[in-house]
Amino acid sequence: MQLFKERNGVYYVTHQQHGRQIRRSLKTKSKHIAKQRLAKYELEFHEAQLFGREPERGFRQLMETYLEARKNTRGFQRLQSGVKPLLAFFGNSELSAITPAEVERYVAWRSGKVKDGTIKRETGILMAAFNHAIKKHGWKVANPCTSADLPSDPRGRVRYLTHPEASRLIQAARHPIMTGGRPLGVFNKSPVLADFIELALNTGCRKQELLGLKWSDVDLSTRLLRLAHTKAGRWQTVPINEEARKVILRRMRRRNEVCPESPYVFFHEVQRGNARKGGRVHDLKKSFKAACKQAEISDFRIHDLRHTFASWLVMEGVSLFKVSKLLRHETVAMTERYAHLSPDHLHDAIERVNFSAENQRSPNVEAMRSTKRLVI
Repeated sequence: MQLFKERNGVYYVTHQQHGRQIRRSLKTKSKHIAKQRLAKYELEFHEAQLFGREPERGFRQLMETYLEARKNTRGFQRLQSGVKPLLAFFGNSELSAITPAEVERYVAWRSGKVKDGTIKRETGILMAAFNHAIKKHGWKVANPCTSADLPSDPRGRVRYLTHPEASRLIQAARHPIMTGGRPLGVFNKSPVLADFIELALNTGCRKQELLGLKWSDVDLSTRLLRLAHTKAGRWQTVPINEEARKVILRRMRRRNEVCPESPYVFFHEVQRGNARKGGRVHDLKKSFKAACKQAEISDFRIHDLRHTFASWLVMEGVSLFKVSKLLRHETVAMTERYAHLSPDHLHDAIERVNFSAENQRSPNVEAMRSTKRLVI
């Protein structure tokens, strides 16, 4: 084991364990105290090796272990973002000190700063990190999240456009203007935004699925798009309608005019900073927000284009099962958030019962009535 000093003056110890480099803060700037704590840590470590006693582990070690295991997975950048507030709160705590009550204190600390959905995601990371250490590495620690009072799952958000709003949004994306009303310069507007919006509204694809779409994944003969960058992490296909096909053809003509060698459907038409001509467009957040403002559409995000696609289908009478397949949901339950947009399906179902006591008489009752009349 080796002793080191961090830039802020705090000492830490590092050593190898099961082929991994373990780093642990000693929580002191005093070299004398650091040596004492190092000796105690070495004793605990050797006791664990000899007698099977569980060594004390820190929260940072837990997070480092979990992040290392997830570094090559989809969404790793977002995972790192979710870990930051956890590290800010739990810091150098020992795992034994992180009780259900401490997790609830974290929830209270984050409340008011972020939405419940964000807190739910962060505590989900914490729970997953503990489960990973317990199941994959055999750590004998308790998962405090299982007994903590955590925020409930947020209700699914359904924000969709009307057809006139969608037309205004595409028009604003195609012809953006500045605050004074003058057209935006060619170097300041997004030349792909209008086509992106129209393709998203006609396919229900997610943002990164479309931005990562390559020409090799477009099959106009079968009218299918083959998606690589899916949430499920596996290849999926989606059908395209006539309007989507027109967008694809428009993108193809633009590629042939500007950058024939580009492999991407949505590509940069000019060199911009680190973005090379013909390279993939990674985000449209800024231009999309400006288009929404110009079209006077509030509280609308890029992902809501997917909600709009699903909502329009349901309102046209398409079954939730078919909508689920088009959205590539694993279960129909995930699609039920759109059920309220088709109230007629409940009316149609209830009309099939249509029972009335006045119109329905039992044969036995009629026979009894006839018998009574005869007796009298």
